[in-house]
Amino acid sequence: MNIGVVVDNEFDHDHRVQKEIRLLQDEGHTIFVLCFDFKNTYKTYPDLTVNRVRIHRKLRDLFVLLSTNFKFYERLWKNNITQFITNNNLDALHVHDLYLAKAAKKGIQKSTRNIPLTLDLHENYPAAINSYEWAVKGWRKYVVQPQKWYKKEGEYLNYADRVIVLSTSFKQNLLERFAFLKSESIYVHPNMPDFESFQTFEKNDYDVEFDSKLPTLFYFGVVAKRRGIMDILPWMIELLEEGNQFHTLIIGPTDKADKTLFQSYIDHPILKDHLTYIPWADVKYLPAYLKKITIGLAPFQVNAQHDSGVANKLFQYMYGEIPILATKCKAQQELIESAECGLLYETKEEFKTELKRLIANPNLRQKLGENGKKKLLELYENRADREFLEIYRE
Repeated sequence: MNIGVVVDNEFDHDHRVQKEIRLLQDEGHTIFVLCFDFKNTYKTYPDLTVNRVRIHRKLRDLFVLLSTNFKFYERLWKNNITQFITNNNLDALHVHDLYLAKAAKKGIQKSTRNIPLTLDLHENYPAAINSYEWAVKGWRKYVVQPQKWYKKEGEYLNYADRVIVLSTSFKQNLLERFAFLKSESIYVHPNMPDFESFQTFEKNDYDVEFDSKLPTLFYFGVVAKRRGIMDILPWMIELLEEGNQFHTLIIGPTDKADKTLFQSYIDHPILKDHLTYIPWADVKYLPAYLKKITIGLAPFQVNAQHDSGVANKLFQYMYGEIPILATKCKAQQELIESAECGLLYETKEEFKTELKRLIANPNLRQKLGENGKKKLLELYENRADREFLEIYRE
């Protein structure tokens, strides 16, 4: 089957999408990708056809800013999707993220090819956009009007023949809110890492320069208020002031709106000697970092967006047999409690108590880490990340 995959990014660093494509190729499908070209240098893929829409990043960002009430972004994608379907003789279209659903459906109609549309939800988008600083602060909130996406959600879901979600709890949430959705049309695909790729990374024995003699806390991912990392940094300062000894390693890009605040923590007279920040690292180095880590952090703010699925960092910590300290977002709480692979907190005092408990108890850390790896292997054995393949077998 010729399957067209559409993502509104540069594709090269979208590991979830790349993993899905590899699994589809293993099933014998031929995959074509439609993504953006921001005039950078990109990888070549000998077993994959990648079609890129050339556009200046600032123009794309402007279209996104206006996309709630204006159709510039929708038309851009509709026209390119129509051509994408026709040129590659596609049998099915697999589109990532809610906001592309309407453009995808119109593109299919304009192509005159009656092919099925799969909508792959990476998050609860209405909740997500209402948490983005760029969308809810200052004059932008009047242009973006992010609250309108709560009303648009049902319309956009209805364009799809099949829907993919991150967790069972989010699937149930959608079924409760939208009567037209059918359970058999929604597939759960958790953000589990590409196990084969991680094993290859380890075999290559990549080395990293970071090392600390102190117990090390690790946060891997976007640095932003909405991710909760800004909430716990002041608590870490308190713990250091109280005489606790640990180091924190943070790897990931910082949201533009939060750079000033985050820099103030990096420069804090107490924290600066106990924190290492790396703006970006290729995922191939992640197994090497995990071998130097004591505790994995998942401090996401509890809201509808973060309740919708488990972030890939939790599965990455589990792969590295790292105990997890996390908030009680619904999906990640369910995973951590079922696997017995970490500790949970709701308040500052609970965070401090549980962190000190983990630092002081290496046997507990080892047990939680082993439980996490065991659970992850069970998920792979049960093919939890392959349910979506049934869409194309049908």
